[in-house]
Amino acid sequence: MDAEQEYQQAALAFKAGQAAEGAEHLRRAAFAGHAEAQNQLARVYFAQVKTRQDIANLESAAQGGDHVALFVLAMCLIQGTILPKDTDKALTALRIAARNGNTMAQAMLDEQSAD
Repeated sequence: MDAEQEYQQAALAFKAGQAAEGAEHLRRAAFAGHAEAQNQLARVYFAQVKTRQDIANLESAAQGGDHVALFVLAMCLIQGTILPKDTDKALTALRIAARNGNTMAQAMLDEQSAD
């Protein structure tokens, strides 16, 4: 399946009450470059960040190549969510996420360089 098909399958699974299946399709769509799937997955990740352990889980996922987790870590660094605010680290994380295909990170970097 291509990214759009994965995204559509995610929507169908969530609508049918099959959250685990929907999440897996959403993850596949996000990693295949589907911008809206990346956005939705980032929202899910960010909503789950409540403790330092959640940050550790994001860091582990980011080290494993999860560019959505890296994007969420950057947002935590920008907003000071659990982590201290650190713009330099956030920019580094955004650059890496963008290089790995994260469209939201690339959009933020483009916006920042346009200012």
